[in-house]
Amino acid sequence: MTASTPVVSGVTHLPNGTHDAPEQELALEVILDALEDASTPLSAVDGLYMSAPRPWTDQKFFSTALHHRLGLETTRTLEVSTGGTSGGQAFHAAVSAVRRGEVDTAVVFAVERNSSIETTDSYFEYALRMFDVEFQSPTGLSVPGVYAQSLQRYLHEYDVDREAVADIVVEKRNNAADDPNTLFDDTVTRADVLEARPIADPLTLLECPAPCDGGAALVVSSAEEASDEERAVEVAGIGAHHASSHMLVTHGEPVTELPAVEAAADAASERAGVPTDEVDVYEPYAPFPHVEAMTVEALGLAARGEGVDACLEGKTAPDGEFPISPSGGCIGRGHPPMVTPLLNHVEAVKQLRGTASTQISDARSVLTTAEHGHVNGATATIFRTEA
Repeated sequence: MTASTPVVSGVTHLPNGTHDAPEQELALEVILDALEDASTPLSAVDGLYMSAPRPWTDQKFFSTALHHRLGLETTRTLEVSTGGTSGGQAFHAAVSAVRRGEVDTAVVFAVERNSSIETTDSYFEYALRMFDVEFQSPTGLSVPGVYAQSLQRYLHEYDVDREAVADIVVEKRNNAADDPNTLFDDTVTRADVLEARPIADPLTLLECPAPCDGGAALVVSSAEEASDEERAVEVAGIGAHHASSHMLVTHGEPVTELPAVEAAADAASERAGVPTDEVDVYEPYAPFPHVEAMTVEALGLAARGEGVDACLEGKTAPDGEFPISPSGGCIGRGHPPMVTPLLNHVEAVKQLRGTASTQISDARSVLTTAEHGHVNGATATIFRTEA
């Protein structure tokens, strides 16, 4: 690790759940807490990067208003709006700016309050507009509906036991149960998952991510700028990829594979010099159980169609061959979509500091992902610490 190597020197996150404070207050909290964790003064920050706020956020021109509240002067300010990859893309932009020497110390953050909007007509109108408004939205698509289609095809194409998919949910809820900052503190059984209310055949309620309020922030700087080198975690490699389709597969990509995740992870792997199947811990953005299975396959950890078997065989458990989402991930931890990529990054840093709630022994590297659409776009990041 050289003096100019980007590192994460401070992290924080809010408990997933419901927060009464407005988004700008939550943003102030996570930014200042992350700086405190990094032992870095606010005056040192010259870059502010964030996931763009949801449309129902009262404060517009969010980052500029935040500069006013903080009394902050920066040389780089960026709000990113790419759906579920927003936080991942914002983080990559900050890392790249630090690597090029354009920014000395950046704060990357995201906050979201899903509890502030009713899931009524206005919300569903917003959700429909996430699809292609001319060709897809008029059909009345839903996000779970699109993922349900890929699950149906996955089960058929690889002859996967439908009931076995539920075990991924069981494992993720187990992982999250002991962490007071997660949305769920109770475990579930396979029967609980399969007998839950149907949402989009064959997906049930417990197989869908629970939207919630949340917030997270990370301080990114060069290694030489980090106040505490022993707690700093190297950003060893980043990668991103966008397929030619959005939501529905319209350009021939396979619906049972994740080429965007594979390409993004390969790019991060090449830059880090760490093969994707030799990382110690994985924190993917997997909002539905079969997305985890397909991610395992995309990372080269299992053959096509064998991602569910990896869970059944205990390989993805915290004490398994390749731990997947010891935090509980989207399904166990709760899912504020704009924040989730940064929650994965925070978990990575905690794992490498040895302070995670479900700690993996001797972890030295973590790979995180983020995705948007129907995994049409993805980011991947490899974090590393010296042995």
